Amino acid sequence: MFKITNIAFGDSLCNYIENSKFSKKDITIKFYVLFSIGKITNNIISYNDDFYNLIKQQGIYEIKKNNNLEEKLKLLNDSINNKHKIRIWTTHKQIDAYLMLLYICNYLANINYDNVYVLFSDEHGKEFYTPSCMEEKELEKLLKYEHKLTKKEINDYSKEWLKIVNDNSDMRIINNNKVESVSFDYYDNFILDKLKELGEQEKGKLMHCLMIPFRIYDTVSYFLVNRLLKMINTNVIKDKEYKHSKWDNAFYKFNN
Repeated sequence: MFKITNIAFGDSLCNYIENSKFSKKDITIKFYVLFSIGKITNNIISYNDDFYNLIKQQGIYEIKKNNNLEEKLKLLNDSINNKHKIRIWTTHKQIDAYLMLLYICNYLANINYDNVYVLFSDEHGKEFYTPSCMEEKELEKLLKYEHKLTKKEINDYSKEWLKIVNDNSDMRIINNNKVESVSFDYYDNFILDKLKELGEQEKGKLMHCLMIPFRIYDTVSYFLVNRLLKMINTNVIKDKEYKHSKWDNAFYKFNN
């Protein structure tokens, strides 16, 4: 019997897909792997210790210190063995969802499986920078943009993934619609410049100001928290404790 396996990044999107009228009989593989942050060696993601501990405390992502993706690949292989149509929900705008596409295409290129389809949310409209921000009706409309990947497209995405692995940088961002490999301190000057501009600032308002340019999503928000704490611990940024925990009730100021 013909079946579809949907592959998507994040809980909310997968829940919409699983419960929608257009795909409730399909299989959904939920990806939580944060490909954007950490060293990549032989397709294994090794997360920075501080960032790993911060994410683990939040309990949002199924994150392991060295995430080798065995569980996700087992589910994918089951679908391939059953000759399912593979449908990847992604975007050109959100780094983890796009890197998921590259990773999967690299895997599929190596086993020469080409019954693969893709949907890019930003092709439906610029405001849909990730399918995770779309509701069921919008996701259903997005289906008309679905297209089958040619073998050349799969191989090209595979090559793009291999270049990223070869770079083996601290983390990856999307800059001018291209994946760029950068170091962990990439956002530090941006954080400090914003603090200089704002002066002493309460934590919540500061995070809001920091997140606006990045179209708020969890990976960047947690990483910015990680960098803030680093700069506090090294006395680059001052913090003042108020009432309860330092993080929940803190004000931050550039230490000049």
